[in-house]
Amino acid sequence: MKKLLFNPFEKYDGRPILALGLAATLIGSFLGFIFNARFDGVIDMHFTDKVAFAEPFSDNVFNIAFLFIALYVVGRSINNKTRPIDILGTVMLARLPFYFDTLTNINGYMTAFGEKIMNLGSDITNINPMEILLPTLLSLITIPLLVWYIAILYNGFKTATNLKTTTQKVWFAVALIVAEILAKILFYIIHQ
Repeated sequence: MKKLLFNPFEKYDGRPILALGLAATLIGSFLGFIFNARFDGVIDMHFTDKVAFAEPFSDNVFNIAFLFIALYVVGRSINNKTRPIDILGTVMLARLPFYFDTLTNINGYMTAFGEKIMNLGSDITNINPMEILLPTLLSLITIPLLVWYIAILYNGFKTATNLKTTTQKVWFAVALIVAEILAKILFYIIHQ
């Protein structure tokens, strides 16, 4: 089960991974709409008051495109036999943990808590410590989900490119960071 969750690429090749990634993207984008989640970066997700139906879908398209391009360029420099279908499937499937994270905002709970904290400003003495417990626990769920995301992304990229050396691993990390920066710039420009 652990292999299937963290490295399904050892058992399945490009097409099933791509199909699963596409299904996850569609379902996850719909969950983003239902639970008011914006996927406003390659490694980001935030909750807002209201999300238009198309926003999570377009967020995911941009994030997938930026990450695909960055990883495919690096992948081809590592191994010129790297297939686009393998990188695209990896990128799409790896986003699955973000879609699970949308469930922490059932009934707008995390959005409401975030607004309450923002409205308190520097006067946090007016908040009951028990009110912080559940949002803190829900926020802590994000850490293992982010680790899961990186593990899927890394394992898929490693399989697709035959990644071996430390320098190649550094290039993987650089590609991830570049994709995040480009996505953030695009989202900043769009939302101005």
